Amino acid sequence: MPVFNQFISTRPRTSRRQKDSSSAGAAKVPRVGVNKSDLEAQAAQYGWSARQLTHAEVRAMSSSELRWHEIYNATNLENALALPGIAKERKEINAQWAAKSLWDDRTQPTPEQAAAIANALERFKQTYPQFIQSRAENGIILLGLKDRNMPVTFENLVESFEDCAMRGLVHLNPSAIALGSQTDVSGDELLHHQNFHKLIQPQKRISDVDRLSADEYYEQNKETLADRRTPPIIQARNAKAASTAALFQQTEASTAKSGSTGVTDYGHEPRGVPPSSEKYSFQRLINSLSAEDFARRVKEDPQFAAAIDKLQNGNK
Repeated sequence: MPVFNQFISTRPRTSRRQKDSSSAGAAKVPRVGVNKSDLEAQAAQYGWSARQLTHAEVRAMSSSELRWHEIYNATNLENALALPGIAKERKEINAQWAAKSLWDDRTQPTPEQAAAIANALERFKQTYPQFIQSRAENGIILLGLKDRNMPVTFENLVESFEDCAMRGLVHLNPSAIALGSQTDVSGDELLHHQNFHKLIQPQKRISDVDRLSADEYYEQNKETLADRRTPPIIQARNAKAASTAALFQQTEASTAKSGSTGVTDYGHEPRGVPPSSEKYSFQRLINSLSAEDFARRVKEDPQFAAAIDKLQNGNK
């Protein structure tokens, strides 16, 4: 909180004010080498040397170390920075050679590769229902992949399809995706079609499952979707019926009949909540004890503790 200073307010010329510093309280940043002598001193201190580098090492360098390598280890630094691009280019070249070998029938696809190719073709078929597969001219999209040594993947098929469609080299069926009554357009007719931009876009082909209503789909998959859980009300009803049947069975076993007379022995049942002793003296003793005396009696008198346990268990 600023405080009024009469001396400063009345004697502005003779006051000695401290100038504000924008760096006051700021963290001290170590000096970064800006000349060769500083860089050489840091290299001697941290052990920098001219050597082969990896891309990960370059990414972890400080600005001073990077500057030192730019001056004294430029060739190895440039090679390290080029490694990711070289690795990516080498990977692409290897993939192109592998695809060329398959296209030229020099190698046969493995079962995994054959399955991947079939899946890519089927996915392309489902995604572009306007593509007329029966037209031999549409094989040009595969020829495009072969000419560029590209493997048969869904992404590559889409790229080749769009390239050929932009040049009017494929035959498409607008009626397959509700874009008119025409069933085959190509060339200039395709390029000048009023819905050309839609004809080269992926579509959602409605499958037989999509055409089913919710009830129809449930009927076809009842074994999988059926809820086999028992409702709570049915569970309570079944439990009540089971208890009643058990009671009737117990009653039947405990009933002695003589002629038309039947006597049922239900056994002893404790009375009261909590159950109280039928022996008046014992119940009077329990009622007369305080909580502390009752706990001590249970702990010190085994017979008393056994009688209490028997009482709590319903004299069983």
